[in-house]
Amino acid sequence: QTISYPVSLGYLANNAGGLVALFINGSNGNTVALPPIANLASDTFSINADTLFQTITLVTGSIDVSITNGFPIDITNLNFELRNTSNNVLVAQCVFPLIAAGQVQTQTVPLNGKTIEGNMTGRIISMSTPGSGGVPVLVDTSDVLIADLRVYDMHPSFATAIFPTQNLINKSQAFKFDLAPAQLKEAIINGGEITIDLYSTLQDSVHFKYQLPSAIKNGVPFEVSKTLDPAPPGGVSSFSNAYDFTGYHLDMSGVNQDTVNTMFNVFQARVDSTGQMKTLSITDSIYANISFVNLTPEYVRGYIGMDTFNFGPTSLSIDLFKNISANAFNVQDVKMNIEIENSIGADGEVYLQNLKSTNTQTNQTVTLSGSALTNSIAIPRAIDPGGYPGPVTSSLTNYLLNNSNSNASAFLDNLPNQIDYTLQLRTNPSGNSSNYQDFIYADKLMRFDLNVEVPLNFMADNLTLTDTVILAVNKVDLSRIINGTLILLADNGFPFDADVQLYLLDKTTLAVTDSLLINNIIAAASVDANGRVTASKRSRLIIPVTQDRINHFFESPKIKVVSRFTTKPTGQTIRIYNDYKMELQLTGDFNYRAN
Repeated sequence: QTISYPVSLGYLANNAGGLVALFINGSNGNTVALPPIANLASDTFSINADTLFQTITLVTGSIDVSITNGFPIDITNLNFELRNTSNNVLVAQCVFPLIAAGQVQTQTVPLNGKTIEGNMTGRIISMSTPGSGGVPVLVDTSDVLIADLRVYDMHPSFATAIFPTQNLINKSQAFKFDLAPAQLKEAIINGGEITIDLYSTLQDSVHFKYQLPSAIKNGVPFEVSKTLDPAPPGGVSSFSNAYDFTGYHLDMSGVNQDTVNTMFNVFQARVDSTGQMKTLSITDSIYANISFVNLTPEYVRGYIGMDTFNFGPTSLSIDLFKNISANAFNVQDVKMNIEIENSIGADGEVYLQNLKSTNTQTNQTVTLSGSALTNSIAIPRAIDPGGYPGPVTSSLTNYLLNNSNSNASAFLDNLPNQIDYTLQLRTNPSGNSSNYQDFIYADKLMRFDLNVEVPLNFMADNLTLTDTVILAVNKVDLSRIINGTLILLADNGFPFDADVQLYLLDKTTLAVTDSLLINNIIAAASVDANGRVTASKRSRLIIPVTQDRINHFFESPKIKVVSRFTTKPTGQTIRIYNDYKMELQLTGDFNYRAN
């Protein structure tokens, strides 16, 4: 701001008094030679800037004091000072050795560390003139000496003032995510939030703007604008909110696309000129905290890193043998195939560190052994030629476990109902071979399948098969039954004898309530010279029953059938074909009392 204050020649003459005042005032309007005059001075005059500020303590700042000599004579040794009105503290002082008639002289005084007030006083402490040097000049007592005060480049540490519109913060910068070992070029966010916390102690409204030019959704960069109200004296104005970040596409390659895990943001904090006095201080604070919370990607591209993932030890329940038990069970030519479908754009290798078959009924465990567990399984990467959103061409890896590279048969002879495993997956064993073209889709990962092929060529001792069947009988008047027999007709199409037991089940809990004991053996079917069944063989088993057991029998909705087999001859394997079957039919022969 620039403020001008004129001091007239007549004012200075009157202030000097005596003969000086009589001579100059008497010569007003005349052309005369002015003599040298010493020790001229002015009274203090008010300088009012209180429409702009009340008080300012400056870190840095400057004041230009310019004196324009409007007198017809030179001025020498002009000593000017500026003081605060309230405490008379000196703000600035300038001495001008010579200001020629009609000329302007300027001096700059630093205001660093000084406190200036809106009401100040200025004063010419002293000045002299050599006169006109005997040359007549026109004397006009209205001629003025003008003091121009220009204050500029003020950076206050404290001020009560009308502040101009200005950016308190205007910062553009890159920031980096800690995603090691992954080095990502881009990501699409499937879920998560950005939380923004703002605080201000300024007693003025602060306009905040936060931008992420490298986060785009529907063609629009992420941006949040918020105005904080003025803080109360000694207090804080604050704001906090969470913004959904779902669906944003992140460019994480930096401003020049030459880095990774890096984004670019812009943060601004601005105050507007309100025309009102506000008290602000550099001890006031503006604080912004930007957080990315629970970000989950839908897709990422870059280098996902050379990393190791351990799975297990853990267990997987299986029901392949749920209806089978045996004292001894032996299969031949078993094949187990580990199938790995990789939909991730990264190479990998898998180590089967431990694989066990567990039969929790017998508490028996068999550990898979052999070269299958000493070598890794290489997994090629998937292909994503078009980039997001796909489609992805998955790689398919099959690793065969058989009797030549493992104890696969013994593994299944245990009739497991649980598989215990520990495995290790390593990604990118050859490093960043794709040059930052690895990719992952959230819904296209990696799948492991254990496929089992068991040709039914086996031998077994006391092989037990269990099944449950629904009992359907015609309603009869049971009270008239005296006694009788149940007849089990069994047409056995398997080449082994069978011992069958029937259990009656409760209609509500399905718990065993009774058993129909059968002590007869169902005879094996006949086979030819190649061990192939030629025809089924029928057995007729008689089960005597009383009236009470008959009543119980008809009340049961289901019967559990337990069949136990032993292959013959002992110690030799037999083959089972898909046309082999056993048909069971239960009939009744009762003594019935007529009317």
